[in-house]
Parts: sequence; C-alpha cells; structure tokens
Amino acid sequence: MKSELYSTLPDEMLGRLLFTGDEKAYEAIYQRYWRSLFSIATWKTNSQVAAEELVQELFLRLWENRQKTLIENPEAYLKTALRYSVIGFIKARLASSQIELGEAPEQAADVRADMGVDLEELSAALENALNMLPEKTRLVFQMSRFEQRSTSEIARQLGLTDRAVEYHITQSLRLLRFQLKDYLSYSIIYTVLFS
Repeated sequence: MKSELYSTLPDEMLGRLLFTGDEKAYEAIYQRYWRSLFSIATWKTNSQVAAEELVQELFLRLWENRQKTLIENPEAYLKTALRYSVIGFIKARLASSQIELGEAPEQAADVRADMGVDLEELSAALENALNMLPEKTRLVFQMSRFEQRSTSEIARQLGLTDRAVEYHITQSLRLLRFQLKDYLSYSIIYTVLFS
C-alpha cells in the first residue's frame, strides 16, 4: 500500500495495521498526532524540551508495544498515555523541587511518600467528585479534559449544540472546584482539570 494512502485511512484501520507491525501505519499515526500531542504537552508542562521528550517517549513505547495491545482508537490512546506521562513529569518535578530546597534525602523520601498518599487521596476525591456530576455533564467533562476533544467534536458526537457543551463544562468545573477545594493547591489537580 502506498504511504499516501495510509494518511487517508481511519484510525481504527491504522490501529489494526500497527498491531500487525506495519511501519507505514505507525508513521501515519505519528504524522497525524505528533503535532497536537506536542502542543498539549508544551501547554501542560510549560516546556518545549520536556514536551518533546514526553512525546518521543510516547511514540517509542507505542512502537515497542505495538503487538501487545490492539489499539482501535490511537488518538484516545495517545492522549490518555500523554496525560499520565505529564502527571508523572509533574510529580517528578515536585519531588526534585523538594530536593533543590535543600531537604535531606530522608526528608525528600518522606515528601515523596506523603505525596503518594496525597495523590491516592486526591485520585479518590476526584473520582468521587466526578461521580457526583450528572451523567451527561460528566461525559462532556471527561471528553473535554481527559480525551482533549474540542467543543465542536463533543457537540457533534453527543448531538448537542456548542453552547450546551460549554454549559456542561462550566457546570462541571464549578462543581469540581467546590468538591475539590481542599486539593486545589496541588498543581497536578489544577493542571489536569482546569488548564
């Protein structure tokens, strides 16, 4: 198959071809998504160098694991993987900033341990807060923040107007800010939800 034909294939087909080890499918996925992933990573990390590294590592893992999991929606898979990579980057940056402040290695280890507990609490609080949202509002929020979908994409997929999608996002942010007010000092939760 000619390489220009790959660029016209739907994501599901590219995912299936990738699973078979097709390099052209991998290249098509890379060409289709690297720019948007780089943009998201730059925005979330506030560093082009870090963003480039995260995206490169993401695509490297995609290729290395190509035959372990059939990926039917490469865009959603990559954006979710990037989200976890960014969270890992932010956690590492928080831990290193503690060390840079002159804490002893034992104190830095305690901070990381405390942070792990706090992140578990934070994760549970976030899940509880999301479950308190009305179903459609929660779905719109997850598509917007976790899948990085645009307002028009969400509207089209759910059969809503752009204005209705914006309403649901505004409502979810208002409710989540209230429910997670004790956790908003954590840059991770702020980055994930509100940026």
